[in-house]
Amino acid sequence: HKLPGVETNTGALGHGLSIAGGMALGFRLDKSPAKVYVLMGDGELAEGSNWEAASASSMHKLDNMIVFVDRNRLQISGPTTEVMSYEPLDERWRSFGWSVRIIDGHNLESIISNVMQAPFENGKPSVIIADTIKSKGLSFAEGKVSYHYWKAKPEEMEQAERDLDNIEKHLKAKMERIGL
Repeated sequence: HKLPGVETNTGALGHGLSIAGGMALGFRLDKSPAKVYVLMGDGELAEGSNWEAASASSMHKLDNMIVFVDRNRLQISGPTTEVMSYEPLDERWRSFGWSVRIIDGHNLESIISNVMQAPFENGKPSVIIADTIKSKGLSFAEGKVSYHYWKAKPEEMEQAERDLDNIEKHLKAKMERIGL
């Protein structure tokens, strides 16, 4: 069940950034122009191994790595600010030597524009903190922590399909408008 371009996923939280750092360092040592992209949630940042990897990535000047932090401010146990807060998140990443951008994670143009500008600074890894709303677009689930571990009922699945059809139409129109 491989997806082209997705080289690894992680089961335990916190492993993705470490794996990505090793991949980015390997690409640089091979003089490859490849970039490594990481997608992680803000709740995942409670795992200490992420900050060890952030420090190592900065020390090794891995500017071929771009991290997206999905900052929806929720994790399985509740709001991140109540469970384990790392705010102000942008300043924490900067303190580890990263170049940081904060964007609206629901704005496709902003996502594309920022990816195209990376690395944001030569010699520094880039992190995009994407402010999002958990389950955005699902009318009954939006912003609710309980949908982190959702077990759908048949009527919820029907509503989700309708909501996703609307999202798809909106996204296709947006992509056409920007020429994708």
